[in-house]
Amino acid sequence: MIGILKEQAAKYFLKKRLSYKEFDQRNFASVFKRSFSFLVLMPRDERDFRLTIPVMEFLREEKKSIVTMTYDYRISLLPTFLKPNAIEHGINDVTKLNLPSKKILGKLDNMRFDVVIDMNREEVLFYSFISKFVNAPVKIGFARSDADDYFNLQVINDQGNPEISYQNLLNCLKMF
Repeated sequence: MIGILKEQAAKYFLKKRLSYKEFDQRNFASVFKRSFSFLVLMPRDERDFRLTIPVMEFLREEKKSIVTMTYDYRISLLPTFLKPNAIEHGINDVTKLNLPSKKILGKLDNMRFDVVIDMNREEVLFYSFISKFVNAPVKIGFARSDADDYFNLQVINDQGNPEISYQNLLNCLKMF
C-alpha cells in the first residue's frame, strides 16, 4: 500500500515539476543524421540490459557520442567502449519518491544531448523523470500507456518477447 502511494506521489510530483508541452513535429531522419550526442538510459531489467548492446554497437558504428546511465553495480557489465562515458547512480542519488536527486540532475543539467533513448520497456519513474528533464529535441522510448508524456518517437513494445522489442528499436534507428 505504501509503495502504491509513493508511486502516485512521485507521478504527481513529476507532472507538477516538469512541464508537459507538446512535442514539435520533426523530420526524424534528418534529426538523427545531424545528432551527435546520445543519452541512453539503460534498462532496470537484467535480461533487457544485455539485449541493448546491439543498439549501442550500432550507435558506435554511426560515430555517435554515447553517454549511458545505469545503476552503479551494472557499470562493470557495460561493454568497454561505453564505460568511460557512463553515469552511474546508486542509493544516494534517489529521493524518497524514487526520483533523481538534485546532485544527479545538476550533473545532467550541465550536459547537452541531441537524443535521449529510454531503454526501459516498463515505466521506471527515475528514468521517466530524467527523460523529461533533459532538454533534447528527440526522445525515444517504448510504447506504453504513459509514453506520450515522455517520448516524441515511440517504438513498438512486444511485452512477451523483449528480443523483438529491442530489434524493433534497432530497425527504427537503422531506417534513419
